[in-house]
Amino acid sequence: MFNDGYKGIALGVECAWPAAEVRWLERGAILEMRDAAGTTVTAEDGVVWITEEDSRRDVLLRRGQSFRLARSGLALVEACTDASITFSAA
Repeated sequence: MFNDGYKGIALGVECAWPAAEVRWLERGAILEMRDAAGTTVTAEDGVVWITEEDSRRDVLLRRGQSFRLARSGLALVEACTDASITFSAA
């Protein structure tokens, strides 16, 4: 067996943790994310606003839309309505 850095755990085996984290936000709630570059945010329900540190671009997601965070640093996700969102790693 080669040294894979996973201490002998076979790669390709289904993991016990979920692939995406689901979060419910009430209207006006703000979620702070740090160093989340590569994370995909999906609006499962409602509308959310996303802004990333050092970016001139803000993003508005409606139900079914996704956005992949591109920058390290602080990202803010604000619920413009009651919203259900998921986060998944790249």
